[in-house]
Amino acid sequence: MKNQYLSYLNLTLERPSINYLQRLIQHHLIRIPYETFSKFHYFNQRRELVPSLDQFVHNLTNRGWGGTCYTLNINFGRLLRELGFSIHFVRVTPGHLGIMVDIEGKKLYADVGYGSPIMKPVELESRRKHVLHGFGEEITFTQKDQALYEIDRKSNGKSFVKKEIIWLPLDEEDLDRDIEASYQDREDNVVMRRITAVRFHGNTCYFLRNGTIKAMTYRNIREYQMRDIDKWINTVNEIYHFDKESIQESVDFLQERNIKIFT
Repeated sequence: MKNQYLSYLNLTLERPSINYLQRLIQHHLIRIPYETFSKFHYFNQRRELVPSLDQFVHNLTNRGWGGTCYTLNINFGRLLRELGFSIHFVRVTPGHLGIMVDIEGKKLYADVGYGSPIMKPVELESRRKHVLHGFGEEITFTQKDQALYEIDRKSNGKSFVKKEIIWLPLDEEDLDRDIEASYQDREDNVVMRRITAVRFHGNTCYFLRNGTIKAMTYRNIREYQMRDIDKWINTVNEIYHFDKESIQESVDFLQERNIKIFT
């Protein structure tokens, strides 16, 4: 299955290295979207909340799905292990997780599940602050304590979300409660109450939030408000390549909860 995963990333099998890790991250962010369509589907199926590596790759190749942070980072971590990397997971609060990669005497932070252009591994311990830029976004990693780092994401100089990395190694089973909490079917769990998708394509990041699509480049942001459901489904299908059945399933999921994607 790792070969099929790598083939989808347009990469081949290599020995573990920091350079290879960086290319894996870049290709992953470009090829595989952050999205909630599959999350609603997994919730409706009431089977595995995080798909197995086989199921993840199957849905990736047949339905165009990626996932949210737990599905994306856990399965990327599984791939890295199969490729020979030494990895653990780390809790990121609230409601997120990242990957700790131990390689060449360094511990690197990797994250392909944040819908953010963190296009390379970050050696958090090497200095107090790291700053990345991409697609009109600035991402700052700042050490707050010995094993605590803040991620601050900014757009146009304004912070729009902050989280904290608890820099302590965890295994998958340590995150079971976090994963279950992410699927709570409640109004205050915003991930389960809105459609979101992020895709990096060329010089553009396409950000979908319900009926609005933003096309963000290094220079500007264009915003499109849609009102027609058929046009919206076709547009989402064209940009993200999700199958139309799962797009409609997500619309139905929110309608059952009296949430309208068009405002």
